[in-house]
Amino acid sequence: MNEIVKNNFFNNFKDLVLKNIKNIVIIFFIFLITFISYQVYSYYKIKNIKNTSIEFFNLINNQDINSEIFNELKKNDNIFSTLTALKQIQISNENKNFSVSNEIYKEVLLNESLGKLYSSSIAAHASYTLINASYEENTKDYINDISLFIDNISDDLENYISLKKELTYLLEVTETDLNKTNYSKNSELIDLYNEIQNSDIISSSVKERVKKIHEFHLYQ
Repeated sequence: MNEIVKNNFFNNFKDLVLKNIKNIVIIFFIFLITFISYQVYSYYKIKNIKNTSIEFFNLINNQDINSEIFNELKKNDNIFSTLTALKQIQISNENKNFSVSNEIYKEVLLNESLGKLYSSSIAAHASYTLINASYEENTKDYINDISLFIDNISDDLENYISLKKELTYLLEVTETDLNKTNYSKNSELIDLYNEIQNSDIISSSVKERVKKIHEFHLYQ
């Protein structure tokens, strides 16, 4: 009976986390693509990189694409190489090829020319996506990479402070769930929860999401 209760709890909590993270990932990715696309439009007007832009927009409208085309476009040393990688990530995520997405996220974040804002946006999206993947695949394989992605979120960007703290909490919870250890006895995790709730700079929406997860574990 204890094992059945534990399994039911894990499945219920997994559904709760997946529901929240999937919504965040979708919204965040739409924002990210929209933001970068606007920058591409501005860049295109200034630099007039006609051939690459045509190839890229043909790519995103093509349903029959292969990795060779992606790899060729990614060789270009401009913003379209990053957008191509993001498109490849989107397709991999839709097909639930999260291990492929993981490697592409790492490739993109190695690009030092992206700047703090782009790097932080992509790193946050990667973290949410792979936390979701960890639950869907019931695997700890992504844990170390998620931690690296979170570290790539800049502490200098005020709008990302709340996201970074939420992701740090979610990663700790994910490890706890996958290891099937006791949430309430994890003092570091409880301290992190209290830190979030008592912070003056963490957004109310993040506090509310974290509170729901916390209560789910405590009062299940």
